[in-house]
Amino acid sequence: MPLNANEEALLGHPSTEELDYEHQRLDYSPEERNKIGKWTIVALILNRSIGSGIFLTPHRVLQGAGCVGGALFLWTAGALISICGLYVWLECGLSIPQRRVRGETEPRGVPRSGGEKNFLEFMFPDSDLRLPHIRTTCCFAVMFVLMYNLSTNAIAFGLQVMTASGHYDGLSPDGIPSRGPVLGIAIAVLTLIVLLHTFSRRGGILINNAFAVLKVGALVVMVCLAIAYAAGRFGGPGDVVRNNFIEDVWKSNRAGVSSWSRSLTLCMYSFSGYEQPFYVLAEVKSPRRYFPKYTVLGLLITVVLYMMANISYLLVVDKADIIPPLGGKPSSADIATLFFNKLFGDDQKKASHAMAAIIAVSIFGNLWVMTFTAARVKQEIAKEGILPFSLHIATSYKTPYGLFKLWLSRGRLREEDVEQAPTAAFALHWFTSVLLVVLVSPIRDPRRSYSALVALYSYTVISLIGCWVSIGLLRIKLRKSRWHWQERRRYRPWLSPLHVIVFGAATAFVLVTAFVPPEPGSPFHRLATGQAWYIVPVVGITAPLWGMLWYWGLLAYQWKIGRHLVVTREAYWMPDPDCPGEFVQQAEIIDHTWQITLRSEMADDFERLPGMAEMVDERHDGWTNGNTAQGRNAPRMRRRLSDSFE
Repeated sequence: MPLNANEEALLGHPSTEELDYEHQRLDYSPEERNKIGKWTIVALILNRSIGSGIFLTPHRVLQGAGCVGGALFLWTAGALISICGLYVWLECGLSIPQRRVRGETEPRGVPRSGGEKNFLEFMFPDSDLRLPHIRTTCCFAVMFVLMYNLSTNAIAFGLQVMTASGHYDGLSPDGIPSRGPVLGIAIAVLTLIVLLHTFSRRGGILINNAFAVLKVGALVVMVCLAIAYAAGRFGGPGDVVRNNFIEDVWKSNRAGVSSWSRSLTLCMYSFSGYEQPFYVLAEVKSPRRYFPKYTVLGLLITVVLYMMANISYLLVVDKADIIPPLGGKPSSADIATLFFNKLFGDDQKKASHAMAAIIAVSIFGNLWVMTFTAARVKQEIAKEGILPFSLHIATSYKTPYGLFKLWLSRGRLREEDVEQAPTAAFALHWFTSVLLVVLVSPIRDPRRSYSALVALYSYTVISLIGCWVSIGLLRIKLRKSRWHWQERRRYRPWLSPLHVIVFGAATAFVLVTAFVPPEPGSPFHRLATGQAWYIVPVVGITAPLWGMLWYWGLLAYQWKIGRHLVVTREAYWMPDPDCPGEFVQQAEIIDHTWQITLRSEMADDFERLPGMAEMVDERHDGWTNGNTAQGRNAPRMRRRLSDSFE
């Protein structure tokens, strides 16, 4: 079938000759040879999942459940919920956004970077078709920009560096790490990682893969050491195995639902990471062919390693060292440090320092991958024009390494082949991460700062957004007359619709039960956390309102200046060379234009004044630039998306 003019234009490289950089940008997807491969997909998940969670949360899960059987049950439940969550993301990621392509009457999914941003915009369009998703975008964007950052693990990294260097004893019940050095190290590592990522995209991917291999190796070594200890090496297990796995396995001193639900949230937090490749989907090689298999593989490897790691801890560390007696104060010592101390009891100080160093390396890898992926989402948010200096943040800039290769090629390298990175989005990511570190600095104990940020991140990014996406997916599944989702989706999980129901119900459960106060003696009680139990759920549940306030502020700003924002995103696609019948995004032109809003009090013939339609663009303080005239009563904010099928 011959191509029509529009399809000719949208297949192939876009022209840059008439691009107006005052209000337009061209964003290329990487060339095929530079795209993310199947094993990097696995590495992204492993490097993100294996961070501080498997080392610093198992003791709190065990304390929250109050028994070994309950703790292992929660880890199993967290794994199953996360697998269901991955299938939700797969169904959405390979089917959203929807675009019409050559020779087909129905729109189809052509993957784009951005993850949940794309899902929610598609699922919750505004009733006014002139504003297809701006309110949803603002609600998600403000929450993601502020909360999805590196502050939590950066503080954990600072704590582990202080322990590894001997400046803080993590086993001391009364010792409090120095706040200044911990926060200083946190800000320093944030700065270092952002600078390294802006230097080279390819280098960032290679380092990510290396950290994934290193972390898997470390966990495998820990499992082998635990098996050797249980077999009688390192002095033998003594009564540990019997105490943990035979006596009172299911006898718990935690009857309240709050401790159990918060422990489950920590398990889900530890397994989070499967969403990382979806944030860079436009940079992945043949997503329809490789994504389903290798994302599931990455998560299954994580599940197996985590279950083995938890059992390994319990082969070495007696549960009595972790679970306090009824009414007792929970221990602050993490089970990973106790694990190494039991193995190398002759020199506990060196053992704790070695364990802290291993955890610090693991956290550094986690910080590395989060920077790589989260900055891409913030770049996609900026493409919608809702942030200050949006065009600058939405732009990918040539990396120093790319410029060096261009210089070596003596001009033989095409401009679109030069390596690029979202430099301004990295700067935004760094700023919000440092901002949260500063905001929690009044908390005297950095360990409590870490716990507070983990709880807030888990509630908003994992539970709230997860529940939001699940409700949206059920919504479009049920509204068949409008969405035709069953026919249009590009991926059909065999669990459907069970995966959506399980993930949605689980996230809704932890959202609601977070408002139940924990009982005394719980690791989540105020005496252990240093903060009131209701602070995190109240702040978290109101997070979408932050975006609504931003949206109303944007409308007020536009009314004040007498202009409205028009955003156009024109996608260019190409057939997937590795998967016949599928298409991938090749490039995109982003256009942000501020247009004069004609109000009712203006003269009737105002729109017909000579030369009005040819007004020259002016630079204007605000989100972006460019002014043209519109008809009477033009909307204050309007956007046209090439991938809408309405």
